[in-house]
Amino acid sequence: MREISRLFEREWKFIFANRTVLMILLAVPVLYFTLFGFLYNEKRVTELPTVIVDQDQTELSRELVRAFDVHQTFAVTRVVATEDDAMEAVERGEAAASVVIPERTTERLKTGQSAEVLTVIDGSNMLISNTAVRAANTVIKSVSAGVTLSKLEAQGAWGDEGKTLFTGLDYRYRVLYNPTFSYLSFMVYGLGGTVLQQCLFLGVALSVAREKEEGTWSETLRQHRFGQLLVGKLAPYLVMATFNLVVTFAIVLKGFGVPYYGDLTHLLIVGTLFNVTVLSIGFAISFFSANQLQATEIAMLIAVPSFLLSGYTWPLRAMPEAVAAIGQSLPLTYFLHAVREVLEKGHGLSFITQDLAVLGLMTLIGLFAVYLLYHWQSSRKQSDAAERSQVA
Repeated sequence: MREISRLFEREWKFIFANRTVLMILLAVPVLYFTLFGFLYNEKRVTELPTVIVDQDQTELSRELVRAFDVHQTFAVTRVVATEDDAMEAVERGEAAASVVIPERTTERLKTGQSAEVLTVIDGSNMLISNTAVRAANTVIKSVSAGVTLSKLEAQGAWGDEGKTLFTGLDYRYRVLYNPTFSYLSFMVYGLGGTVLQQCLFLGVALSVAREKEEGTWSETLRQHRFGQLLVGKLAPYLVMATFNLVVTFAIVLKGFGVPYYGDLTHLLIVGTLFNVTVLSIGFAISFFSANQLQATEIAMLIAVPSFLLSGYTWPLRAMPEAVAAIGQSLPLTYFLHAVREVLEKGHGLSFITQDLAVLGLMTLIGLFAVYLLYHWQSSRKQSDAAERSQVA
């Protein structure tokens, strides 16, 4: 028992003597849980941008528009003329749902015929599609059950006959991109991209930190110019990352038969740029870190919450602004958005130009940080060498 007590005391002292270990054990869990609490603070997805096609242009159709607009799940952004316009808005990501109220809806109801309202929903995010399907059904059934009828009856428009005829308003929905609500199609891209990022971050973040611990970093700095160091250090990781990108997506798309609709060349383009971005940021972390433990800590601090903050499952629009800003500063956010656009929606490069531009900008910022750290550390090593030569 005495040996156990001494061992416990020694480890306890080590934890509190090492600030890095103490931060990992105590500060990081508190930081993440606080962040995740703010992330899901809204508790549910609300204010989904919605476009309406009102081809009926009656009091009933206008009441339906108002009902969607006041419901907390939807936010009617505009009313368009045709179903094609609404589909284009959903296609471009400008709307998460569109509602089509056909011509003669009110007339059909008054003559005892059934009429239907169609909701077209972006199903690439199952959280959004499930929420939108249920909420749209609630809105339409509520109107059908009597909201509009009560108003018309108060005006003497329909009377007792309307109570019978109004029950013919039916709800129909069409889910785009993932009509079967496949959880495999929904989650596999996001989790796969997260794993690729995390492995690459850890690998490159240790490249310089390892040499610092081994005592070879000063010699490496002295013998190589910045461009040589950049290419020589990062090229092996880029080759491995590209190999992993091809193999893992081949397993998912071909091995498990996950459906995809876009050009795989476009996936390779955005995937390569994503890898370069992660490498530049990871290289900057490695330059900055004093040892491998610190490099690992910083890399994990970025990589671990990236998936939840990327907007892939919980949309950025539903996050508090400060949390969404963190998500928008992470490369995984733009990679996963581009993957969804290319593979799930079948879109081309014109739909992911913003993602490519942001990833390119992040790469330049990361490489600029590496450039500054390289010159600072080179100057510092030269100064230290000069001081030692003077003392000698």
